[in-house]
Amino acid sequence: GVVESELFGHEKGAFTSASTVRKGRFELADGGTLFLDEVGDIPLPTQVKLLRVIQDGRFERVGSTQTRSVDARLVTATHRDLDSMVEEGTFRADLFYRLNVVAIEVPPLRECRDDIPLLVANFIHDFAEENQKPIEGISAHALDILSNYDWPGNVRELKNCIEGMVVMTSNEGMLGSEDVPGYIRRCENV
Repeated sequence: GVVESELFGHEKGAFTSASTVRKGRFELADGGTLFLDEVGDIPLPTQVKLLRVIQDGRFERVGSTQTRSVDARLVTATHRDLDSMVEEGTFRADLFYRLNVVAIEVPPLRECRDDIPLLVANFIHDFAEENQKPIEGISAHALDILSNYDWPGNVRELKNCIEGMVVMTSNEGMLGSEDVPGYIRRCENV
């Protein structure tokens, strides 16, 4: 119900905490583009409703019988293997083919190690500015540690790591290897 309410909206009284009418993401994106992250996590019953919106541009808010029309481009992302999910029956094949018109596979950060220094520099700049800290960069040794870590959480993990380093450092000018979180430094010797 929560996913459907988020996507399609709800009417007042549709469920216990629905005290007002609320437009969903599709309605808000009418005439534009909607990005759905982790589409592989959408429950099967909601996948049916999502397929209808994609095919016909029509949906109902939760708790309503009034059909609404929407014209929105859809961009989706997932970390899951949707091909396997279709074979297992946990993701609808017809929805998969509707979503898979143009597929772009983005490799994990551990396969794009050359991107790490650029991302680190950008994140340091942004978080130093946001936290009003005079940090200009990172030492070569600290960058080497970060570049050799496998980043199972990909760019989000790297970003959170750099934010933590910037927030917690007492250094000025450069972040050093002592600022790299312990769990990453321990992997340096592996």
